[in-house]
Amino acid sequence: MLVEFRIKNFRSFREEAILSMVASPDRTLLENTVLAPEFGGRSLLRSAVVYGPNAAGKSNLIAAAGFVDRLVNTSMERKLNSLIEVTPFLLVTEPNTAPSEFEITFIDSQKVRYQYGFHVTAREVVREWLVAYPKGLPQTWFEREQAGSAEHSWYFGRNLKGKNNQVAELTRPDVLFLSNAAKLNHRQLERVFEWFQRSLRVIGADELSPYLHSYSAARAREDEPTQERMRRLMAAADFGISGFEVREETYTEKDLPEELPAALRNQLINQKHLDVFMRHPVGTEAEVALPLKEESNGTQRLFALGGPLVEVLEKGWTLFVDELDASLHPLLVRDLVELFHNPQTNPKGAQLIFNTHDTTLMDNDLFRRDQIWFVEKDRQGCSHLYPLLDYSPRKDEALAKGYLLGRYGAIPFLGEPLWGDAQHVQA
Repeated sequence: MLVEFRIKNFRSFREEAILSMVASPDRTLLENTVLAPEFGGRSLLRSAVVYGPNAAGKSNLIAAAGFVDRLVNTSMERKLNSLIEVTPFLLVTEPNTAPSEFEITFIDSQKVRYQYGFHVTAREVVREWLVAYPKGLPQTWFEREQAGSAEHSWYFGRNLKGKNNQVAELTRPDVLFLSNAAKLNHRQLERVFEWFQRSLRVIGADELSPYLHSYSAARAREDEPTQERMRRLMAAADFGISGFEVREETYTEKDLPEELPAALRNQLINQKHLDVFMRHPVGTEAEVALPLKEESNGTQRLFALGGPLVEVLEKGWTLFVDELDASLHPLLVRDLVELFHNPQTNPKGAQLIFNTHDTTLMDNDLFRRDQIWFVEKDRQGCSHLYPLLDYSPRKDEALAKGYLLGRYGAIPFLGEPLWGDAQHVQA
């Protein structure tokens, strides 16, 4: 489970931003929390929602989690002299050469808490560290830091066993030590790496692509319980859907766009792929199967999300989703959130972190006050993340109304008419 996520100097976040999943002492909606004995008996939140105006930085927060996930999982595969695709804060007059900073604290499947972080530029890892809490007390397992133009200083704690120095010698300045250690079969660090590889899932707004459709289709085809859970999701999105089927098809000339390069067309022709068809009742007994691409945007989006959602809930993983509510009805989004809050549908403590503009979800019956966060951008273009708790709202406060009235900030500032001179707008 995710405990805390810190970022600094990444995209619109110039200063440090901290997202905490540690529950407050509030006794309301206790089902929205999970007790974590390995974290001093504290409780962690099953979900968090982030609000803010357009271009405030909500998506950048999700993107930061995605960057950490990708870099840890692919760092050891990067080609020599290729740039690390990290974007620091750019709204400055001079080039920003400072490293971007990330730290993530989590509890793995073995109930051990870890605190892992790194500082990186486009060319190298400037600093990297890992602190473990196997018995509740901190143990620094390793730390590296840039000591000169090309050299790194290394520290290995006595509790980190294995061929640490040999792995360090084989780790390039632009590669994460944790990633390389896992690649080189460092057993103790493989467990830490495994959390990023399996337990952390990030879906950006631009990532609901054919890949995710194919992933969900494959999950449904391979596992009957997964298909049944996804069928229920589809039926909730469209009452006209009775089920779906996944077919293995072969690409033909007519399946491929004409503008596709000839080389790629030749490569794809006769290749097998999975197609999804939604079943719709017609009359009393008959059904018609329609291709997924003919369904509404909401149905297509929910199907793409279905595979990851079901898997995360089954395994107790952590899921970040950018714009969860896009093309989905507010009541359906509410139902998806409640799947994470309900201990029966989420027995292993899976977590959902997402952003939205939907204020109907800002409800005391759905979220605790410590689950609601805001992102606001200042006049210098810097994003700031802060919790609703900073405003000490009453337990029965009308949160949505207060937010729209500007009580908590993080709303658009409309300083002038959106279209021309308001005095000349005719009815």
